[in-house]
Amino acid sequence: MKISILPIAKLAFIDKILDEYKNDMGDLPDLIKGKEAEIHNAKAKIMDTETILNDIREFVSTAKLTLVTLKDKEDKLIQQQFLVRNNKEFDALSAEISTLKSEHEKLSVAMRSEGVKEENLLKLLEEQNSTLAVLQQDLSELHAQYDVVAASQNEEVAKYSRIRKIIKDDMDEELYGRYARIRNRLEDAAVYVQRDSCMGCYRAIPKQIIVEMRNQPERIFWCEHCGRLLIPDWVEVDEDDLESLA
Repeated sequence: MKISILPIAKLAFIDKILDEYKNDMGDLPDLIKGKEAEIHNAKAKIMDTETILNDIREFVSTAKLTLVTLKDKEDKLIQQQFLVRNNKEFDALSAEISTLKSEHEKLSVAMRSEGVKEENLLKLLEEQNSTLAVLQQDLSELHAQYDVVAASQNEEVAKYSRIRKIIKDDMDEELYGRYARIRNRLEDAAVYVQRDSCMGCYRAIPKQIIVEMRNQPERIFWCEHCGRLLIPDWVEVDEDDLESLA
């Protein structure tokens, strides 16, 4: 007699065990993911700060050359003033010298301002690197905790994962697809019927369905209320049923 729900019952049995192992991890996976996101953001901030610092240094480097050029021009114009033949030429040179001095002063002020910015950014960068180091240490400790828990589970998880794959590969694709879709929203995608009720939502199953489940084991039934696949109470799955597949 073919019992169509049996592979689903075995799959549900295994998934419950694997879910328990996953729950043993507690919040560790989420904490690790969150810490990795914090580290990513911290590194992005450091990169932004370093980019601004590089821009400031490039500006200062260019400004220094410009200041030298402005001073050279000013000195040459001052020398030319001694050679002028009339007041008009002298006044024109004086105006040009005044403009150069004004540009020189503005650029000097800008350089001093950028110097203050650079100093503040260097302090900020030091703080950001310290924050990153703390976050990386936190992540390292979380990974260590995860590894301790995982080490105690690895062999069993690997065994049940292998058995699960064997059962899945031997299942009807459409049936497995339905099971997988239900598990996307409900952890217990397939549940037993006990006392004529769905053990997922605890709603009563119509008597006619109960009779059909017993008389038509080749059919697949699901709860009309919650959508879970229903396993008759006479379908039993235990460790011994799975060991032969390990």
